[in-house]
Order: sequence, then C-alpha cells, then structure tokens
Amino acid sequence: MTLLNSLTTNSRPVTRNEYGGLQIQTCLSADENNAVRSLLSRAVNADLLPEPYVERSKREFESLNHHIYDVLTSEDTVIAVVVLALSYWKDLRKERTRIQKTYFLIQCACDDGVKVTELDGRTCAKRAKNAPALGQLTRHYLGLEPVKCATPYVETRIGYKVVAKTPEGTLVSAFDGSVYKPDVWRSEAAQDDHGGGFYYYYESENLARETTRQGVTFARCVSQGKALVLCAVEVSGRMVGYDSGKRAVSRLRILEELEVVEIEDDSK
Repeated sequence: MTLLNSLTTNSRPVTRNEYGGLQIQTCLSADENNAVRSLLSRAVNADLLPEPYVERSKREFESLNHHIYDVLTSEDTVIAVVVLALSYWKDLRKERTRIQKTYFLIQCACDDGVKVTELDGRTCAKRAKNAPALGQLTRHYLGLEPVKCATPYVETRIGYKVVAKTPEGTLVSAFDGSVYKPDVWRSEAAQDDHGGGFYYYYESENLARETTRQGVTFARCVSQGKALVLCAVEVSGRMVGYDSGKRAVSRLRILEELEVVEIEDDSK
C-alpha cells in the first residue's frame, strides 16, 4: 500500500476509442505492452480472468477478447491494469447477436502473483472517457484519485405536437388533460402498439398543421370544444413509429407555442 500511495498519475496523455478503451499503440511502449500482456496471462493462468478465444461454425460465431482501458506504471514497471473482457456471440443464420462486458482491475501481487477485482460495468467506460492521463483510471479504482463519470451525450430531435390550451393558458394533453409545462421534460417508456410514451405527430410543421385541421390528428370527439395549439417540441429516447406518421417517444418537452389550429367544419 505504501508503494501505491507514493505513485502519482503518469502525465502521459492517452488517446481512446469511442468506447473509452486505450489506443495502446500510441501510449504504451513495446516493453510496457509486453508487460501488460504478461500480467493478463498470469491472471488467466490463475483462473481469475476469462481466457480469450475465437470459435466459428456454420451456425454461429463466438469470441472473447481483452480490451485495455488503463495501465498504471512506476519506473517502467506495470503495477495494475484495467481491462474489459468482451464476449461476443452471433447466430450466422438468423443474424442474432449477444454481447457481454465485464471489467476487471488486475494488480501485481507478492511472489509474482496477481489480484483480480471485478469492477462496476455500468460506470467503468464512462469514467475512462474522463481520464485523459495514463494511470488515472486505475488510481480511481485503487482509491487514490477519484474520476467522475463522463456525462453521456443524448441525441435529441425536433418535432411538432398539437395540444389543448385551457382558458387559463395551461397547455394540456387533448387526450387525458395531463399538463405540459414549457421546457420541462416528461418521461415515459415508449412501447409498441400504443403501449406508452408521448406522441408527437410529424417532423414537418406544415403537415402537423394541415392534418390537424383536416381532423386526422385527433378524432373529432377528442378535439371537440377544445382550443388546439401547434407547438414545437424536443424529443429523445426510444421512438416507435406508426403508418399514420404519428410517433411515440420516451422523452418530450414543449419548446414553443407556434399558432392556434382550428379543425375544419366538415359539415359545410
């Protein structure tokens, strides 16, 4: 423990792939790379780390590979490694796949032994993306230097939704009367067959306006007697599409009221 406490983060910057793994050819010397591979082999031989393999038949392909996420060194000696054991299986006939990820901290121990600890798979890659220096992530898992999880990028899209507006000016669902507060996200898992989520109707403002006017967006019994407003919305998460052009998403918030929309009187 005295040795670990004396270690400081290596100032060597690292480059990572899109998943957070090290581009080891750019940040490790040949000797360091060999030392890392030797440490992994010792962990495999001790039955503490799954062994890499590749198997293929006419029906399926299966493999397990090691991906290095960090290396802690001291005076050219590899002290510890963070590694991902990535298991991949694919049905070659039905195009089905299965992936399993398990992260490990592997440390050198006395008498040429190794110590292996399984890490939290939900956060390891996120922390790696916030660790720009070699050894920084490993020190986090040794309790020496905290590394925060990277804030994930969430893709959003812009669409259009028609809601009802109460006499008091509150925006509500034309279907169930639930409130939509401007700029406040609402969340509900989008499910197939109208099983959940928030509906927005088209990614074309003109189409949203015209179909509402024609009575396509809502059944007339739903919209009758209500003041309808076309709004720009921001959406994210899982999306379920329908033939009508309607979509259900897991997250939605209203950005802006655009205009009042009146349904045409089909009795004329």
